[in-house]
Amino acid sequence: MDSTEHQLIAVLVVVEIVQLLIFWLFVRRHYQISLRQLGRLAAQLAAGKRPGSFYIDGPPVVSQISRDLETVGLRVEDLQRQQQEEDRNLNTLLANMVEGVMVVDQRHVIRLVNDELLSLFELKQSPLNRTVLEALREARVELIVRETILGGEPRRNEVILESAAPGRPRRHFEISSVPIRAKKGGIGGAVVVFHDLTRIKQLEVVRSEFVSNVSHELRTPLAIFRGYLETLLDNPDLPPEELRRMLETLQRHSNRLNSLVEDLLTLTRLEARQVEVDSSAVRVDAFFRQIVRDWQQKEDARTAEIELQVPADLPPLEVDTLRFEQVILNLLENAVAYSNPPRRIVISTAVEGKRMEVRVADNGIGIPPGDVPHVFERFYRVDKGRSRASGGTGLGLSIVKQIVQSHHGTVDVESEVGKGTTIVIRLPLSQEHV
Repeated sequence: MDSTEHQLIAVLVVVEIVQLLIFWLFVRRHYQISLRQLGRLAAQLAAGKRPGSFYIDGPPVVSQISRDLETVGLRVEDLQRQQQEEDRNLNTLLANMVEGVMVVDQRHVIRLVNDELLSLFELKQSPLNRTVLEALREARVELIVRETILGGEPRRNEVILESAAPGRPRRHFEISSVPIRAKKGGIGGAVVVFHDLTRIKQLEVVRSEFVSNVSHELRTPLAIFRGYLETLLDNPDLPPEELRRMLETLQRHSNRLNSLVEDLLTLTRLEARQVEVDSSAVRVDAFFRQIVRDWQQKEDARTAEIELQVPADLPPLEVDTLRFEQVILNLLENAVAYSNPPRRIVISTAVEGKRMEVRVADNGIGIPPGDVPHVFERFYRVDKGRSRASGGTGLGLSIVKQIVQSHHGTVDVESEVGKGTTIVIRLPLSQEHV
């Protein structure tokens, strides 16, 4: 070959090399763009964002990877939806539970609580990611959690915990702790449920005190009945004067027992909401004048002066006449029982905003401050000897409170030792008179 042919071949080789280089650069550029697009897709998925499109116009291998990423993205979204639904169900369940719930890990670190637990322990800050002892500051709760995790068996205990707030009563809890089984074996933590028994324990105390009080109230008159009956059986020929004295004593205690039973039945029906309130419009001044007239027919009324301070222009009051009359009569009896001559009782009424205020004030012995919060409790007596001597059952003010509450009202006590007591009743006015 001559030099011309050699030169032509060299040129062709160079052209072909240049073409290959151009093609290689084009393919490299195409791969780089496709890979950058693929990287952006992966970054968006890693950040939890859904790309607008998974399509990549690139080499087949890159396009296949983008389609695989789209499948992975859809699967992740499906799992996220399932997780969110499970979280919503769990949160709804925990939020509507009346028990406090706490989940701890094997290091006793709190991982989950519901709102009720925060309320039960009066926690001001979140206990999450803190140990049980650090968050609740209750060694007995920590001990139950430790025994559950170490023993791998459910635990149930009743504990009494002091309230965090000063002056608040102690709280009774039934604590149930169940271990959480890890997938690889062993114990991964515990679920602890707190059931508040405080109200139940308080009711048990009230029931016990009620039975004790009723037994005590029955014991004295029954002992008197038995003593006098034995005397009458052993001495059938007693003088008429002595016989009459015994019979009058038996009659007095019989009346007291009857009053006790009637008051117990009334109070029970009121507390069980078995008494219907038959309300009607009552003219206030006429109502109180009639009560005073009826009261003055009683023998005890002669020892007390009653003053009415009831304006004639007051709006009518919607009350059950018989029940509200029982309230006022009970208060008058209490005022007489706890006063010394000369007894003076003042009944006054006034409209205060949307309510009518009724006050029954006496000039009696008054109530010590420590007794005031308890005067509406059943069988509670400030002066036990004076109350029994007057024939009281210890249920009058409890009945007053229940009747007033059945009228959607409130009743309070204002008292000063040695100066007297005022019972304040507030009842709502009907809408047309507000």
